[in-house]
This record gives sequence, C-alpha cells and structure tokens, in this order.
Amino acid sequence: MKNSALKVVLRALPLLGIGSVAFAHLETEDRLTALENKMGQVRTETAVGTYSAQTATAEVQVDGQGWFILFDILYWQPRVGGTEYAYTDQSTTATLPLRGRTKDMDFDWDWGLRIGLGRHFTHDNWDVRAQYTWFESNGSASTRVGSNNSIIPLKGSSTITRRPNDTNPLFLYCTSAKSQFDFNYDAVDLEMGRAYFISGDLAFRPHWGVKTAWIDLEQLVRYTGGVPQVNFDGTPIEVGLSGNTVHVKDESDFWGVGPRLGFDTQWSLGYGFSIFGNLAGALLFGYFNVDHEEHYSAYINNQIKIHANRHAFTPTAQMQLGLRYDTYVFDHKQHIGIGLGFEVEYWWRQNQTLKIDDSEQLQYERYSEDISMHGLTLDFTWDF
Repeated sequence: MKNSALKVVLRALPLLGIGSVAFAHLETEDRLTALENKMGQVRTETAVGTYSAQTATAEVQVDGQGWFILFDILYWQPRVGGTEYAYTDQSTTATLPLRGRTKDMDFDWDWGLRIGLGRHFTHDNWDVRAQYTWFESNGSASTRVGSNNSIIPLKGSSTITRRPNDTNPLFLYCTSAKSQFDFNYDAVDLEMGRAYFISGDLAFRPHWGVKTAWIDLEQLVRYTGGVPQVNFDGTPIEVGLSGNTVHVKDESDFWGVGPRLGFDTQWSLGYGFSIFGNLAGALLFGYFNVDHEEHYSAYINNQIKIHANRHAFTPTAQMQLGLRYDTYVFDHKQHIGIGLGFEVEYWWRQNQTLKIDDSEQLQYERYSEDISMHGLTLDFTWDF
C-alpha cells in the first residue's frame, strides 16, 4: 500500500508542476493585459506615428448624451472714450485765460445675458460650443452754469450759428448742455476646445474659433443759453445762443467677424470648489457706419450732415476671474456648475465718431477711442 501511494504522489508531481506553470502563465498574461490597458490610458500615438504621454481629460464626465447648456447673467457697466461734450469756464465770454472742468458721460450699471449650447465628443475629448451675448446700456449727463460762468461746447461746429450771407457770428459758448448716450452690444462666439489636467488640481482648456459682433454707439448733445455779444458798431456776434438750441448727433455702428482664441484655467480647491481664470482675444475685420449731424433751431438751413463709413480691423480682449462650484447629480448622469466672477471686455479704436475742427475751415477727424465693459458675471452650466 505504501508503494502504491508513493507511486501516485510521484505521478501527480509532474501534473502539479505543469498546473502551477499554467496558472502562473495565465496570471502573467492577465497582469500584462491590465498593464497594457493602463499604458493605453496614459500613452497616445501622435498623427506622425510617434508615441507620447496622454494628458488626462478634465471635461465633465456624465452618463448622458454629451450635451451642455450655458446661461450667464451679466451685471456690467460700459466705458466709452470720446464722449466729452463740454467744459466749464469761469468767465462769461469764453476768452483767455480758460479755467474749467471737462464734462463727459457716466454710464449706468445694467443687466445683460449670455446663452450657449455645446457638446462633448469622445474623439480626443474635444468640445464644441456656441454662445450669444447681449448687453445694452445708456447714460445721460447735463451741466448748467450761472451768470458769471460759461460752458464751452466740445461737439459740433462753431459755424453752425452763422446767419445767411454772414461769416462773422460764431457759436463759442452757452449756459446749458445736455448729453444722452445709447450703447448696444451683441456678439456670437463659436469655439472648439479641449480641457485637460496639467497637474492633479490644475486644468487648462485651450480653444479657438470665430467671433462676430455688432456694436452701436449713439450720442445726442443739446446746447442752449448764452447772451449774444455785439461789436462796437452794434452788430451781433452770436457767441451765445440766447433762446436758441444747437443739436448734435453722432453715430458709430459696427459689424465685424474674425478669428478668436484663448484658454480657460481651473484650479481645484476641493469639495467641488475651484478658482477659474479665463483669457481670450480676437481680431475682427468689419464695417463702421459713421454719421455726424448738426442743426441750429434759429435757421432751418443751418445743418451739417457727414457720412464717414469705413472698413477696418479692430482687436478685442476678454478676461475673467472668479470662484465656482461643480457637482454631479442623478447618479452621475448630470452635472451642474455655478460660477461668480469679474469679467472685462476691451475693444480698441471702436468709437469712430467724428470730431469737428473748424478753426480755419470746416474739417473733421475721427476720435478712434476705445470702449470697454466690466462687471459681475454669474454663470450656470448644465451637462446632461
């Protein structure tokens, strides 16, 4: 019996060895497969056939359709260069020496909105989005002086008050001035981007696309008052307006389109909170529709109408900085993000209204002043 048992053990040993080797081989293959899968997640093949490290995606991962909706509430204030309409003087005849203070527009804070729609793609984790921004504002300002001061107009021509067949009377000062300004802004941004981590907590999203914008600027100015002066022979010199009024209207309407690029950053603080900072710029080629009009209430033919339309390039920049919170809901099927930040949009040489210079003869030059919008932006994102 002992010999029989020993024979069974001796015969089983090779089988056990073979089984151990087989199991070890299967375990090695499983480990190699798992390792290859992990390498596939961190390695990528480039378009030229080489291999490099693969950046981890930072896009929202939901078990949904890949769509997302953007909705922003804007509370902004615009700034427009070239809105000075008058300055005050401490004399009644607008003569040297001049000592005064310039009067320009101070705009109100107003509400606006931005809405957008986008989609995440599985191919290399790209996303595409389209956004529309709307913002309107207006401002008004006025100034009035007493009997010992005067207002020097900065809009319009001093020759607008000349009587028919007379070259002497000039409009040099008044006692009351009022200005009204309307600001309208619409923009559409189409962009493609990819969000990825460059460290455990910091994510970048470079993007590029196309921007188109409509910007309409309109300023209305009205001058009244001022006692007309007379020569030694008693002939009037209309340096003041008395009971008459000079009206000035300036318009600069722009539409343009051009390339846009930038990058978004997000630094995770934990528990769903993060700090974000975004920067983008665009160069638009567009058309400026510019009109300048004046008329004097005393004489129906005392009018000036100048059209100065042009094509030009105009650059713009957009900056944001703020705090946001992100969370997943409905078993990771949807994502909701809320952010609050300070935003600035700056446009160079956007105000192309005309400035009259008639010291020798009636001439004009463009203001070519910058405009900007700044304020708070509350943004909502919904991925589903």
